[in-house]
Amino acid sequence: MDGGWKDIIEDFTEEFFSFYLPEMHAAIDFASGVKFLDHELNEIVSDSDNIRREADRLLEVHLKDGGAEWILIHIEVQSYRDRTFAERMYVYNYRIFDKYRRKAVSVAVLIDSDVNYRPDSFSTEQFGCRMHFTFPVIKLLDFDSEGLARDQNPFAVVTRVQLAKLRSERNPDKRYSFRMELTRELYDGNYTKEQVIRLYRFIDYILTLPKPKALQFRKELEEFEEGRKMPYMTSTERIAREEGMMQGITQGITEGMMQGISRGQLENAREAVLDILEVRFGQLAAVMQEKINSCADLRKLKKVLRQAVLIGSPDELDL
Repeated sequence: MDGGWKDIIEDFTEEFFSFYLPEMHAAIDFASGVKFLDHELNEIVSDSDNIRREADRLLEVHLKDGGAEWILIHIEVQSYRDRTFAERMYVYNYRIFDKYRRKAVSVAVLIDSDVNYRPDSFSTEQFGCRMHFTFPVIKLLDFDSEGLARDQNPFAVVTRVQLAKLRSERNPDKRYSFRMELTRELYDGNYTKEQVIRLYRFIDYILTLPKPKALQFRKELEEFEEGRKMPYMTSTERIAREEGMMQGITQGITEGMMQGISRGQLENAREAVLDILEVRFGQLAAVMQEKINSCADLRKLKKVLRQAVLIGSPDELDL
């Protein structure tokens, strides 16, 4: 269950690099923007036999000392032992270079429970022809729990959530406690309301609970928020409903990108954005409706759809 990583990497892209890859972070010019190449990655790996790619991200970034130069960074999150993983990392890296003729950096984030599973290279040799490919590996099990608790980087929370999942795999009571503890800490941390909501979505995705426990958790969270006068998640049922709508629609949008955009897909995406905004904020201003209805970029609509669930007002949409 690594799909939650795909969104959290996009939600906190710079923080991902500053936390896990500080040297790379120092070299990237984040002021020039980061572009996510989901469609391009799908084209690159579409004929691969390895189809578990829920959390793969392909990013285009500029380097501080490279002027207009840019590199492509391929991030893959791996949640289980796979003997073909290193080979797949090499294949994807080569395909990225072959398509764009640009430097490609492959990074593996290992979120599995096997401390000895650390694939970081792939080699092949025949008749004197040899190839050796290595890539950076981030192993979550290597992180110190006490240090994570003191760190305010969102990915310190993300790492703790994933480790909590490993430690409570077959114990719903323990998972419940981890989930409540981590959620409460979000309110005590130095995070904005939007950051709290985004991190909570990750907690909700990773630390799933059986239905009775989920209902109990929701009630306890609502009581906690009432006491704090911080109604970030009080409307959890509505948020969950909107997230469900968004997940289904964004899946359709992604499939539409892979198969070719149709007028009907654009209309469906626009309607989804409008529906979520009207559920949250009521009747929209005519100028906002016009902006959404005139948008012909399916990828932009997908981004706006995700924003619609999290923003505090329609004016915050990046249209």
